[in-house]
Amino acid sequence: MTLRIRPLLLFVLFAVLSTVAPACSPSDAGNPDVKIAFFQDLSVPDHIDLVSPSFLAFDMVVQRRLEGQGVKAEVVQFDTRGDAGAAIEMAEEVAAEGSFVLAVAAPFWHEPAEVGRILAEAGVPTISLSPVSASPWVEPTAPVGDAGTLWRRLVPDRTAEASLLAEISGRRSAEGVPQPICLVEDGSEYGHGLVGQVEAGLGPWPSTRIDGSDAIGAAEEIATTGCRVVLWGGFPPGARELARAMRAAGSARGQPVDLAGDALKTTIPPTSPAGDGVVVGSVACPCVDVSLDLRLASRRFVNAYQSEHGLAPGAYAAEAWDAGRLAADAIAAGAVDRTAMQGAFRALTAHVGVARTYTFDDDGELLGAEPSLFAAAGTRWLPLPA
Repeated sequence: MTLRIRPLLLFVLFAVLSTVAPACSPSDAGNPDVKIAFFQDLSVPDHIDLVSPSFLAFDMVVQRRLEGQGVKAEVVQFDTRGDAGAAIEMAEEVAAEGSFVLAVAAPFWHEPAEVGRILAEAGVPTISLSPVSASPWVEPTAPVGDAGTLWRRLVPDRTAEASLLAEISGRRSAEGVPQPICLVEDGSEYGHGLVGQVEAGLGPWPSTRIDGSDAIGAAEEIATTGCRVVLWGGFPPGARELARAMRAAGSARGQPVDLAGDALKTTIPPTSPAGDGVVVGSVACPCVDVSLDLRLASRRFVNAYQSEHGLAPGAYAAEAWDAGRLAADAIAAGAVDRTAMQGAFRALTAHVGVARTYTFDDDGELLGAEPSLFAAAGTRWLPLPA
């Protein structure tokens, strides 16, 4: 495993929770026959909980499945630090080096369109673990005849999460006398986009968008507006600050707050004081939690991950494990150059994985998959029907 970090302009998505360096499981591939580019943004403050589990799972399964197969693969981490210029340079580096046969977009990675164009024109197949990573193969610049064939998204698009949250918010607000829904965003690009999609899904239903980057001001506006339902579109640091500010402003009043930021349940235990009197209605995430799944494949995955890393699998780890299996199986079957990997992708229409059974449309989007919904139950988060 190789980690690329460039000290370029930092585009901060949300406030830093942890300064601990990301855990890594080095590939130690020696002289690899093939390389896989793993694009990620480790300027995400909670990257240890929100991004790193996907790399750890992906790299681990690739190395395990290729052991003894006579072929070595190296998973190379490219940390863009949220900088568009760095991401473009890194994509050009991958495109120019023929040993890179595959690229992976990590969770929360929202690359500039130029990155997709570079990878597409170089013929590098791509797997996305991000709800907002866009397919380069449906753009007019994509190579003729390849649209939809060399890109696969293994998680639901963020539109599905926004639709679910809009439906839940409207339903809760309709209980009793309809009141405005407060849509609070944390100032990040990701949170801004999600809240915008939720707002569009609410249609004519009354709603108020609030800038949550100023937690105290947001809490006061929530109190003034009298919202019965508050939807948070952001990440853990801002969610905690807003909860504390709402309590201090006396605006909690027991109304539910739907924490829409992906995988908040991995960083905010339901019994944590972070709630500060605010009722957590639910947490939504395009990821799948298999920790309570009794299927043999799920138990094997959980046990293997925990044995290797000493922790239960985090956000998007199950999907990354499935992505790693797809990549390793293709390499073991002879996909050791881009042309062969392209052939493997064209044949990939379905896959039975740990997280779900994957089927794809002509554009490489995941079919029939819905985001997960969780509710607090004691010290655990339990899945809810959407």
